[in-house]
Amino acid sequence: MKKQISTLLLALAAMTTLCYAQDSNLDLSSKFTTGLKFGLNYSNVYDSKGENFQADSKVGYVGGLFFSIPIGKTIGIQPEVLFSQRGFKGSGMLLGSAYKLTRTTNYLDIPLLFALKPSKTITLLAGPQFSFLLKQKDKFENGNVNVLQVQEFEADNIRKNTLCF
Repeated sequence: MKKQISTLLLALAAMTTLCYAQDSNLDLSSKFTTGLKFGLNYSNVYDSKGENFQADSKVGYVGGLFFSIPIGKTIGIQPEVLFSQRGFKGSGMLLGSAYKLTRTTNYLDIPLLFALKPSKTITLLAGPQFSFLLKQKDKFENGNVNVLQVQEFEADNIRKNTLCF
């Protein structure tokens, strides 16, 4: 699985490089542009209390739209709207019985990024991101019980939302 993911990422990077190489005079630093953004998330959780729990990472996907708005020749802002899938796979012991837990969460991410463009080919992005938790799916398995729980969330509950910097 890891070999397939790394091959896919290498192919995507090569296609991006080939597409850009077709027009070497392209300078989008002073023009309003829109585009599609997609990729993979590699997420995990960590046990900070020392419980008998082993977490493994999980691969999800992310995709959406971005808008590049120049303010000057070298600075601008880039708001985005993204669908993002995160989660983890875990295992441990509960009442002397081994279990497995898989959690998948779906978010609507809205980053508002400040863009610094030191050259035609390099853009540095930084800024806050507001994330709305849309859906959480938990799959619990042990020797006797298999439980699938799906929760869908409304965006009006501010406690289910996250503001990150």
